[in-house]
Amino acid sequence: MNFRTLFIRPLRERELGLTTFLRRGAEIVIADHPSSDLFGLADRQIPVPSPPEAFRNGGMAEIEERVVSFARRFPLTAVTADFDYLLPLVGRLNDRLGLRGHTGASGTVCASKVRQRAALDAAGVPSPGWRAFTTRAELSAAARELGFPLVVKPGDRSNSAAVRYVAREAELDAAYAAAVEQSWTGEYLVEQYLDGPEVSVEAITFRGCTEVIAVTDKEIGQPPRFLKLGAEVPSRLPSDVLDGVREVAVAAIAALGVTDSPSHTELRITAEGPKVVEVNARVGGLFLAQMVQAATGVNLYDAWFDVVHGRPPRLAPTRSAVAVRRCVSDGAGEVAAVDVGTQPVEEAERHVLTRCHVKPGAVLKPAEDNFDVRAVHVAAAPTREEAVAAAERLVGTLGIRVRELQW
Repeated sequence: MNFRTLFIRPLRERELGLTTFLRRGAEIVIADHPSSDLFGLADRQIPVPSPPEAFRNGGMAEIEERVVSFARRFPLTAVTADFDYLLPLVGRLNDRLGLRGHTGASGTVCASKVRQRAALDAAGVPSPGWRAFTTRAELSAAARELGFPLVVKPGDRSNSAAVRYVAREAELDAAYAAAVEQSWTGEYLVEQYLDGPEVSVEAITFRGCTEVIAVTDKEIGQPPRFLKLGAEVPSRLPSDVLDGVREVAVAAIAALGVTDSPSHTELRITAEGPKVVEVNARVGGLFLAQMVQAATGVNLYDAWFDVVHGRPPRLAPTRSAVAVRRCVSDGAGEVAAVDVGTQPVEEAERHVLTRCHVKPGAVLKPAEDNFDVRAVHVAAAPTREEAVAAAERLVGTLGIRVRELQW
């Protein structure tokens, strides 16, 4: 069988997906703007307008028709995407081409935080109180009803773009302005702030049955922003709490109508138990797939390949280790140099990856969201203490020197 898989605007940090599908014998098709730095990796290319611009300007139908036209000549076996805003397109293509994965309905719900909240409420899945709003006056009315502290966010973005913690009425203006500036569709929501540690659940759903692969502890920066600072797999939480986390995550995935997909569900552990922050019905970002593989031996993209081709995924762990991620988001100014220190040879077996997202000459503004992460380091070891120490040493091997600028 020719496994011809379409990747719509693949991310460089998700190259594990491309390499895994290639290893499984897939022919890689990429639909993206020709300027994409991954476009040349495709066996076949579908040149399309820039997907983010097409989404903002109502041009997704054109991309859909180009893919359908291509598929009439070169039948596809799977369609994938790494961005939430592309999931409705993936679902519509699957519906039209008779493929597994997201449907048009599930993709539409998963891409919208407002629709997600409504679906979770309808299914009785524990979540914060929330309200959608359009105007500044509606935001004030919702804030009075819900009570402070709150979180204001656009309903159509990812990576914590314009997600703001609001402790009092006086802070609503800035939060509203940020949401309006960052939203692509004019969809906004305000919700009660969930106080407690944050975790994410990495899972695979096949024919409506969800299996949790890992629970990840998240280290989140201080409000008002929610920058990802670090993560550890597996979670340190007690087994009874983890049971509750898994139960809520599985219920959330079912409530959104997801039947065949990986998922990354974020939750907060509150005094009332686990509550859902949001569901990303795709593989988690910032190299979570590499962390899960290093800790458990399970390659989420291998599982995804099996799911979209109608095969039961192989999810049994083959190793037991701890993986630790550290994100670097500090520093502002012009990048003068990126210094790479010497790594002892004995550290190589614990070094999963180091990725730097900036180059000399780049101008860095103070980090606003997780699109502004400067570098990521992941280490793995048999024990948590060893993994944490190895990750911290990795951070020390990469120095981003900046010259201060006047903002």
